[in-house]
Amino acid sequence: MALNQDLALDNNDIAVLDGDFYIAESDQQHIIDTINAFPGWWKEYPADGVGLMSYSKAPTDLQELARSIKLNLQSDGYSVENPKVDNVNGHLIIDPKATKS
Repeated sequence: MALNQDLALDNNDIAVLDGDFYIAESDQQHIIDTINAFPGWWKEYPADGVGLMSYSKAPTDLQELARSIKLNLQSDGYSVENPKVDNVNGHLIIDPKATKS
């Protein structure tokens, strides 16, 4: 299957190489964007987004967060095997285990 491509990002900003934008593989960035985004951020897809920041600094149901990640990524066409979510010293560590199907 062909890789999805988009403008490359560097620290969540459009990357520039030799004074010009460049194209890069974008699946990993799309997964990160979906996990970070809150529902309603993209008017074309109002239900898309996990809203990771709502889980920080609050009692977090890790199974609920993993389920939300799985459902959102599957709705975007990714194959997802049980995402792994851990809370290590107050920091959420996420392995979405997602690949483009």
